[in-house]
Amino acid sequence: MFSQIAVLALAAVMLLGQAVPDVAATVAAPSYTHVGPTPPPHGYPQIHSMSISTRDMHAGQRVTGHVETSDNVGYVEARIDYRNIALQKIGDGRFSLQYTVPWWLPPWLRHNYTLQIIARSIDGVETMRPIPITIH
Repeated sequence: MFSQIAVLALAAVMLLGQAVPDVAATVAAPSYTHVGPTPPPHGYPQIHSMSISTRDMHAGQRVTGHVETSDNVGYVEARIDYRNIALQKIGDGRFSLQYTVPWWLPPWLRHNYTLQIIARSIDGVETMRPIPITIH
């Protein structure tokens, strides 16, 4: 229970933060999880832009983030390892997150992580963008 809450806190903190254009540049091409011989009926999901208030987070810090996607995306989540937190949908293709990193994080949870921003289309197809973060 303790580690689940800590990981969710880290994911939220990671989502919210500084702009991530340099991270997007490291991703050569989007990857999709889609099984089938034909494209999905509503097209592939796309993540157009992401921003996070900071990638260098501290216990107790408030983190905010925004993700803009194609209009066929119905769900966006931030994931660290096997823990996730859903972003709030604020409009077609626009999602946001506000999260406070728990102040009680133990030392073994304070290190580098890869925050994954996952966008899922209304057809169930997913695409992902990684964001490296550090929790202090």
